[in-house]
Amino acid sequence: MGIGLLNQQLKGEKGAALITMLLFLAVLTVIGLTSVSITSIENRTAQNERIYESRINHEEGGVPPQVAVLEETILQGVIPITYLAPSGPVIVGTNLQDEILDHLIEVDSPSASPDLKITLGSSDVNMDIDFLFTKLKTGSAIEFAAGNEGAGAGAGGGGVENYFQLVSEATVGNGNGAITNHYNCVVSGACQK
Repeated sequence: MGIGLLNQQLKGEKGAALITMLLFLAVLTVIGLTSVSITSIENRTAQNERIYESRINHEEGGVPPQVAVLEETILQGVIPITYLAPSGPVIVGTNLQDEILDHLIEVDSPSASPDLKITLGSSDVNMDIDFLFTKLKTGSAIEFAAGNEGAGAGAGGGGVENYFQLVSEATVGNGNGAITNHYNCVVSGACQK
């Protein structure tokens, strides 16, 4: 009688193990697909972050050449010939010298009409230098003659500061952006942010 009862119980459970295993495999499949999806999203996020950092580095790489051209042009009274060679930043704008020395106001974007262009890696960086305004230096001529705030004369002696906007724009991958800096310069060519 014990064997007959056991046989009846086993006949009632035919396929229960199969259903249990199918449910277990379905749960494992969902976990696996979720893991693949999360990994894919993380890879895309990491790639976008690398592109973003690369673009920022390219944009920042355009700032020192702009400052050098600005300072040397003010100091020498003409755009330095060294920047006319393709080894450094290439001057592509036609009004750059007038913008710096004659204070031609031409605020525009680097992508529309860049003043300078440099290639960093596989990306071109467009740069624009724009004159903004002139302001009398603060302080007296004695303060500036003493060297407290750089070369030149104060407002009492007729000293002025010229303010410029420097924009560096780069496109890397599908993203583009720009960094804008403002510098004030004195007649000796010294500029500060």
